[in-house]
Amino acid sequence: MIKRGILDLVIASALWGTIGIATQIGYSYGANNFQIIIFRGLSSTLLVLLFFRNLRKILNKISFIMGIVAIVFYETYVYAIGVLGASLSAVFLYTAPIFVIIASKIWLKDVVNARRIASSLLVVLGVYLIYFSKIPINDIGWGIASGFTYALLIIYSRYMQLKGFQDREILSSQAVWSTPFSFLFYLLSPSLALSSVWTGIYLGVVATFLAYIFFYRGMRFTDSITASVISALEPVFTIIFAAVLLRQFLTPLQLLGSALILLSAILVSL
Repeated sequence: MIKRGILDLVIASALWGTIGIATQIGYSYGANNFQIIIFRGLSSTLLVLLFFRNLRKILNKISFIMGIVAIVFYETYVYAIGVLGASLSAVFLYTAPIFVIIASKIWLKDVVNARRIASSLLVVLGVYLIYFSKIPINDIGWGIASGFTYALLIIYSRYMQLKGFQDREILSSQAVWSTPFSFLFYLLSPSLALSSVWTGIYLGVVATFLAYIFFYRGMRFTDSITASVISALEPVFTIIFAAVLLRQFLTPLQLLGSALILLSAILVSL
């Protein structure tokens, strides 16, 4: 019997699986990663203000910290896509479960059992098989940084749920408070590129607002460890989309790594 909330997490993963594709296409038309983050923040914040009217609860320190965590993750991941490409950056993002399982045990007191540990290790092994031996050490660092910052986002989101924040309040905190910080990066940007605008809007509407609605609902019915492992389906979706849209294909060994990630998702879902 599949646990409640798993389908929501899978849908979120599929939506996130388009991040690398949209961003890489945007880069090919001259998009800038700092500008992408700005318009991602603006569009997701606009949707939050339109659909979630009562935002008084996000005017506090906990919500403010969420904004900082979110902008650090967004900027790291989008930059990693520019360095590593769509498929590689998406797979490296899912070194996150190993960070999540450690933090969950120490901080959130989530249940850590053998199956969850095995699932997390399978994700990391899958990442290793796909790309670890094929890229420079500096590029590996960006990939791991994106995984670590993503783990922070998952852990802090779960912490907010345990503190009584509703899903819409967590999403609102993430969107509203990350936007002012994104404007600081504009100082590092060249002249505005139209491709940055439409790429950022796509990420804000589809990969932030819609995806996190499903993600937070799914995590509420599971936990941070399960959410991090199921979300590891994102690179599998990215690989499929990249093959169809960008003609980027994986080797047999890389496909084996992807299969291990799928297996880890199945293990933690049962």
